[in-house]
Amino acid sequence: MSDSDGKKTLGLRGTPRSGNVKQSFSHGRTKNVLVETKRKRVVVPKAGTPVQPGTNPAKTQSSNRPAGISDTEMARRLKAVQAAKAREAEDTATRAAEEENRQKERERRRAEQAEKEREQREAEEIARKKTEEETRLRKEREDSAKKAAADAKSAVAAPAVKNEGEVKRPTKARSNAPR
Repeated sequence: MSDSDGKKTLGLRGTPRSGNVKQSFSHGRTKNVLVETKRKRVVVPKAGTPVQPGTNPAKTQSSNRPAGISDTEMARRLKAVQAAKAREAEDTATRAAEEENRQKERERRRAEQAEKEREQREAEEIARKKTEEETRLRKEREDSAKKAAADAKSAVAAPAVKNEGEVKRPTKARSNAPR
């Protein structure tokens, strides 16, 4: 089957905005297609219509309104646009309030976390001081025990000093005989 089987394409041929394009399909087939682009329609006012001074004739009420729309349809469309704008403003305000609430929640969580960290640091500081105090007391006990042992040792090794006023008592005589 060829592209020119006697079938005519719809549309105007030879316009400056038309051209042939090769259309490719995923399964490998290609086809030449005539593509035409639409031009925007320009509305020119009629020659017999009076133009008011200070107004642009292209921006009259009839040019703002699409063709074939009645006054009631235009009023309904304007109401719909106004309602959409009101909804959009309401949505924007709601989003702003929600964002503010989320920000407050984030700040509250940060404050709670900071408070927990502060309490944890204080607990660790108290535990560290307690262990330091226990270590210091243990060392003091060990030092006093060593000092007492050293004092006891020195008391045994050193002869006792007698006071001059002391009376010497007689001791029993011991024999050097083996027992």
